[in-house]
Amino acid sequence: MVSTYRRRGRRATMLKLTFLMKRRQGMSFEDFRNYYENRHAPLAASLCPNLVRYTRTYLTGWEPLARSMQLPEPGFDCITECCYDVEGSWEERKADLLPADVFRQLAADEENFLDRRANRLVMTQQEESRPETFLGNAG
Repeated sequence: MVSTYRRRGRRATMLKLTFLMKRRQGMSFEDFRNYYENRHAPLAASLCPNLVRYTRTYLTGWEPLARSMQLPEPGFDCITECCYDVEGSWEERKADLLPADVFRQLAADEENFLDRRANRLVMTQQEESRPETFLGNAG
């Protein structure tokens, strides 16, 4: 995903990657979160110098929007967003943002806490509504 944001009064482009992460089978949610926050996140941040925003949003519960429906649990435990202050698409930039040696280090560490076969990188396009544009707001 490429999103636009304001940086020091001018528009800039940011590459934003969204990952759906599933914990390794047999690992408790608490151990998963602890490992991710205290081991993997610091490692990833140290290996990715162009990373300007790195968030992990952990699922703490879920329910179907139509409460009468029976749905399986989501296939992930965490939504991870990685934002890079670079121009271009992931396809154009992945070789320099995630070189092979960095990928190998991260993949090796991911084996400790993730079900790597279940994880997904999703491509999205983000739109934002500002409160002043909401219906009913006088402006």
